[in-house]
Amino acid sequence: MSDPTTRAADWFAPDRTELAAQRILDVAEEMFVEQGVPAVTMRGLAEAVGCSRATLYRYYPGKSEVLAAYVDRAATELGNAVTAATRHETDPAERLVAAVTTAVAGVRANPALSAWFTPDASGGSSNLALLSPAIEAMAVEFLGDITPRVEASTRRERARWLVRVIVSLLTSPAETVDEERKLLRSFVIPVVLG
Repeated sequence: MSDPTTRAADWFAPDRTELAAQRILDVAEEMFVEQGVPAVTMRGLAEAVGCSRATLYRYYPGKSEVLAAYVDRAATELGNAVTAATRHETDPAERLVAAVTTAVAGVRANPALSAWFTPDASGGSSNLALLSPAIEAMAVEFLGDITPRVEASTRRERARWLVRVIVSLLTSPAETVDEERKLLRSFVIPVVLG
Protein backbone atom coordinates (compact mmCIF):
# COMPACT_ATOMS: atom_id res chain seq x y z
CA MET A 1 0.00 0.00 0.00
CA SER A 2 1.32 3.44 -0.88
CA ASP A 3 2.00 6.23 1.57
CA PRO A 4 -1.04 8.60 1.98
CA THR A 5 1.25 11.62 1.59
CA THR A 6 2.42 10.28 -1.77
CA ARG A 7 -1.17 9.66 -2.88
CA ALA A 8 -2.17 13.21 -1.90
CA ALA A 9 0.82 14.66 -3.72
CA ASP A 10 -0.01 12.50 -6.74
CA TRP A 11 -3.56 13.97 -6.84
CA PHE A 12 -2.04 17.41 -7.41
CA ALA A 13 0.36 16.20 -10.09
CA PRO A 14 0.06 18.32 -13.26
CA ASP A 15 -1.62 15.62 -15.34
CA ARG A 16 -4.19 14.89 -12.65
CA THR A 17 -4.79 18.57 -12.08
CA GLU A 18 -5.49 19.03 -15.78
CA LEU A 19 -7.81 16.02 -15.82
CA ALA A 20 -9.72 17.34 -12.81
CA ALA A 21 -10.03 20.81 -14.35
CA GLN A 22 -11.32 19.29 -17.60
CA ARG A 23 -13.78 17.09 -15.70
CA ILE A 24 -15.16 20.19 -13.98
CA LEU A 25 -15.62 21.87 -17.36
CA ASP A 26 -17.28 18.75 -18.79
CA VAL A 27 -19.82 18.74 -15.96
CA ALA A 28 -20.32 22.50 -16.27
CA GLU A 29 -21.06 22.00 -19.97
CA GLU A 30 -23.75 19.44 -19.13
CA MET A 31 -25.24 21.84 -16.60
CA PHE A 32 -25.28 24.73 -19.10
CA VAL A 33 -27.45 22.58 -21.37
CA GLU A 34 -29.75 21.29 -18.62
CA GLN A 35 -30.14 24.43 -16.50
CA GLY A 36 -28.98 27.34 -18.59
CA VAL A 37 -25.79 29.29 -17.96
CA PRO A 38 -27.18 31.78 -15.39
CA ALA A 39 -28.62 29.00 -13.19
CA VAL A 40 -25.31 27.16 -12.74
CA THR A 41 -23.80 27.88 -9.31
CA MET A 42 -20.51 26.87 -7.76
CA ARG A 43 -22.38 24.91 -5.10
CA GLY A 44 -24.39 23.02 -7.72
CA LEU A 45 -21.29 22.43 -9.84
CA ALA A 46 -19.36 21.02 -6.86
CA GLU A 47 -22.25 18.67 -6.08
CA ALA A 48 -22.53 17.55 -9.70
CA VAL A 49 -18.77 16.97 -9.98
CA GLY A 50 -18.75 15.10 -6.67
CA CYS A 51 -16.28 17.26 -4.84
CA SER A 52 -16.35 19.82 -2.06
CA ARG A 53 -16.68 23.51 -2.87
CA ALA A 54 -13.19 23.97 -1.42
CA THR A 55 -11.81 21.53 -3.98
CA LEU A 56 -13.73 23.25 -6.77
CA TYR A 57 -12.39 26.65 -5.66
CA ARG A 58 -8.87 25.22 -5.78
CA TYR A 59 -9.30 24.78 -9.54
CA TYR A 60 -11.55 27.74 -10.26
CA PRO A 61 -11.76 30.60 -7.74
CA GLY A 62 -15.27 31.57 -8.89
CA LYS A 63 -17.98 31.12 -11.47
CA SER A 64 -16.46 33.71 -13.77
CA GLU A 65 -13.25 31.66 -13.93
CA VAL A 66 -15.24 28.51 -14.76
CA LEU A 67 -17.03 30.41 -17.51
CA ALA A 68 -13.80 31.90 -18.86
CA ALA A 69 -12.07 28.50 -18.91
CA TYR A 70 -15.05 26.96 -20.67
CA VAL A 71 -15.10 29.77 -23.25
CA ASP A 72 -11.39 29.33 -23.91
CA ARG A 73 -11.77 25.56 -24.36
CA ALA A 74 -14.79 25.94 -26.65
CA ALA A 75 -13.04 28.68 -28.62
CA THR A 76 -10.09 26.40 -29.28
CA GLU A 77 -12.42 23.70 -30.62
CA LEU A 78 -14.23 26.23 -32.80
CA GLY A 79 -10.91 27.63 -33.98
CA ASN A 80 -9.92 24.18 -35.20
CA ALA A 81 -13.21 23.89 -37.10
CA VAL A 82 -12.69 27.32 -38.68
CA THR A 83 -9.16 26.38 -39.72
CA ALA A 84 -10.39 23.19 -41.34
CA ALA A 85 -13.26 24.97 -43.13
CA THR A 86 -11.10 27.79 -44.50
CA ARG A 87 -7.84 25.96 -45.15
CA HIS A 88 -8.30 25.61 -48.92
CA GLU A 89 -10.05 28.94 -49.62
CA THR A 90 -7.63 31.32 -51.33
CA ASP A 91 -9.87 34.38 -51.73
CA PRO A 92 -9.55 36.45 -48.51
CA ALA A 93 -13.16 37.68 -48.72
CA GLU A 94 -14.62 34.21 -49.10
CA ARG A 95 -12.26 32.89 -46.45
CA LEU A 96 -13.54 35.53 -44.02
CA VAL A 97 -17.19 34.71 -44.79
CA ALA A 98 -16.47 30.99 -44.36
CA ALA A 99 -14.69 31.62 -41.05
CA VAL A 100 -17.53 33.66 -39.56
CA THR A 101 -20.30 31.36 -40.80
CA THR A 102 -18.40 28.29 -39.56
CA ALA A 103 -17.91 29.84 -36.12
CA VAL A 104 -21.56 30.88 -35.89
CA ALA A 105 -22.79 27.47 -37.11
CA GLY A 106 -20.51 25.73 -34.61
CA VAL A 107 -21.96 27.67 -31.70
CA ARG A 108 -25.52 27.15 -32.90
CA ALA A 109 -24.98 23.39 -33.34
CA ASN A 110 -23.54 22.91 -29.86
CA PRO A 111 -26.30 22.80 -27.21
CA ALA A 112 -23.96 23.98 -24.45
CA LEU A 113 -22.66 26.92 -26.46
CA SER A 114 -26.03 27.91 -27.87
CA ALA A 115 -27.31 28.03 -24.27
CA TRP A 116 -24.96 30.98 -23.78
CA PHE A 117 -26.84 33.08 -26.29
CA THR A 118 -30.38 32.75 -25.00
CA PRO A 119 -32.02 36.05 -24.01
CA ASP A 120 -31.42 35.48 -20.27
CA ALA A 121 -27.75 34.53 -20.71
CA SER A 122 -26.57 36.56 -23.68
CA GLY A 123 -25.43 39.69 -21.82
CA GLY A 124 -22.84 37.96 -19.66
CA SER A 125 -21.89 35.54 -22.40
CA SER A 126 -21.32 38.35 -24.85
CA ASN A 127 -19.03 40.08 -22.38
CA LEU A 128 -17.03 36.88 -21.88
CA ALA A 129 -16.70 36.36 -25.61
CA LEU A 130 -15.60 39.94 -26.09
CA LEU A 131 -13.07 39.78 -23.25
CA SER A 132 -11.67 36.30 -23.89
CA PRO A 133 -7.96 36.44 -24.67
CA ALA A 134 -8.23 33.11 -26.51
CA ILE A 135 -10.99 34.32 -28.82
CA GLU A 136 -9.20 37.58 -29.52
CA ALA A 137 -5.89 35.81 -30.20
CA MET A 138 -7.54 33.44 -32.67
CA ALA A 139 -9.26 36.30 -34.48
CA VAL A 140 -6.01 38.27 -34.65
CA GLU A 141 -4.13 35.23 -35.95
CA PHE A 142 -6.80 34.50 -38.57
CA LEU A 143 -6.78 38.11 -39.78
CA GLY A 144 -2.98 37.98 -39.89
CA ASP A 145 -3.27 35.18 -42.41
CA ILE A 146 -5.70 37.03 -44.68
CA THR A 147 -4.48 40.61 -44.12
CA PRO A 148 -0.70 40.26 -43.67
CA ARG A 149 0.01 43.87 -44.72
CA VAL A 150 -2.29 45.42 -42.15
CA GLU A 151 -0.53 46.93 -39.15
CA ALA A 152 -0.74 44.75 -36.02
CA SER A 153 -2.66 47.32 -33.93
CA THR A 154 -5.21 47.83 -36.71
CA ARG A 155 -5.54 44.08 -37.16
CA ARG A 156 -6.22 43.72 -33.43
CA GLU A 157 -8.97 46.39 -33.57
CA ARG A 158 -10.54 44.67 -36.57
CA ALA A 159 -10.35 41.30 -34.80
CA ARG A 160 -12.19 42.73 -31.80
CA TRP A 161 -14.85 44.17 -34.09
CA LEU A 162 -15.15 40.83 -35.91
CA VAL A 163 -15.80 39.06 -32.59
CA ARG A 164 -18.54 41.62 -31.91
CA VAL A 165 -20.07 40.82 -35.30
CA ILE A 166 -20.08 37.11 -34.48
CA VAL A 167 -21.67 37.76 -31.08
CA SER A 168 -24.25 39.95 -32.79
CA LEU A 169 -25.15 37.20 -35.25
CA LEU A 170 -25.52 34.77 -32.34
CA THR A 171 -27.69 37.05 -30.21
CA SER A 172 -29.70 38.55 -33.10
CA PRO A 173 -29.55 36.15 -36.04
CA ALA A 174 -30.67 37.08 -39.51
CA GLU A 175 -33.61 35.27 -41.09
CA THR A 176 -31.36 32.85 -43.01
CA VAL A 177 -27.71 31.87 -43.29
CA ASP A 178 -27.72 33.27 -46.83
CA GLU A 179 -28.87 36.63 -45.47
CA GLU A 180 -26.06 36.52 -42.92
CA ARG A 181 -23.55 35.82 -45.68
CA LYS A 182 -24.93 38.77 -47.65
CA LEU A 183 -24.56 41.02 -44.59
CA LEU A 184 -20.99 39.82 -44.12
CA ARG A 185 -20.12 40.51 -47.74
CA SER A 186 -21.77 43.95 -47.70
CA PHE A 187 -20.67 45.30 -44.34
CA VAL A 188 -17.91 43.18 -42.78
CA ILE A 189 -15.60 42.43 -45.69
CA PRO A 190 -15.14 46.11 -46.66
CA VAL A 191 -14.14 47.01 -43.09
CA VAL A 192 -11.99 44.01 -42.24
CA LEU A 193 -10.24 43.67 -45.58
CA GLY A 194 -10.44 47.34 -46.52
